[in-house]
Amino acid sequence: MHKEGVQILLLQETHFRSDQVPKIPSKFYAFWVHSTNPDAKSKGVSIGLHKSLPYVLLDSQVDPGGRYAFLKLTVRGRVYTIRNLYLPNSGQNKALTGILNKLDAFAEGVLLLGGDFNMVLEPTLDSSTGATTFPKSAIASVKHKLRTRRLVDIWRILHPRDRDYTYFSPAHTSYSRLDRFLISYHALTLSPESNIGTPIWSDHSPVFLSLELPDFVSREWTWRLNEFLLHYSVCRADIVSSIKQFIDSHSSDETALPL
Repeated sequence: MHKEGVQILLLQETHFRSDQVPKIPSKFYAFWVHSTNPDAKSKGVSIGLHKSLPYVLLDSQVDPGGRYAFLKLTVRGRVYTIRNLYLPNSGQNKALTGILNKLDAFAEGVLLLGGDFNMVLEPTLDSSTGATTFPKSAIASVKHKLRTRRLVDIWRILHPRDRDYTYFSPAHTSYSRLDRFLISYHALTLSPESNIGTPIWSDHSPVFLSLELPDFVSREWTWRLNEFLLHYSVCRADIVSSIKQFIDSHSSDETALPL
């Protein structure tokens, strides 16, 4: 991931137990947040931050069961909320609802949500078979939850009719796009790009998201008179003259009242 230039790394299915989280020997990703399963080597998500990322950490929250991890940080003066999740193989709608409800109280700024959703949102495009066993009503419910939070599937936005997949199921001999990035509408101004990589050592393909971050964020400001100018007699005389001229030009009754 370092060679790919990845600065924020989201991992799913890490399979770390809470009491057996290994120290990741990376000189490039110095900061990690892990959500682990307390009972078995299952589930698990992790977020790693590259040492070159100019961030200030504001807050973090992890699921004690190993399903999600949240980070809130500032990068170049702008606040971002990073969410990494791993939904179960069944009951995805209910699990996502619980995670989103927790996120509503945590999120701030630009929202970036990535992970393994274990479901397709557009069966005709996101599955090689053109179908899914996931109920249509549940898919509609998930889409509604995402729309109300102004979250969009950025890869699908950029590739509206393309068919590409992130997971191959040997049992069903089918491909599907289960892994995705969802971003808030605010992030669309950052010229997002997203692509699906080639699987190397996992049965899932990596998904990449890149944003053009501004060097600075303009701040609102209110004009204020430089009081130091009042110490100069020439400036004071000019101000007094301008005020007197304004009053004289607006004190006559020659202007007709509006009808």
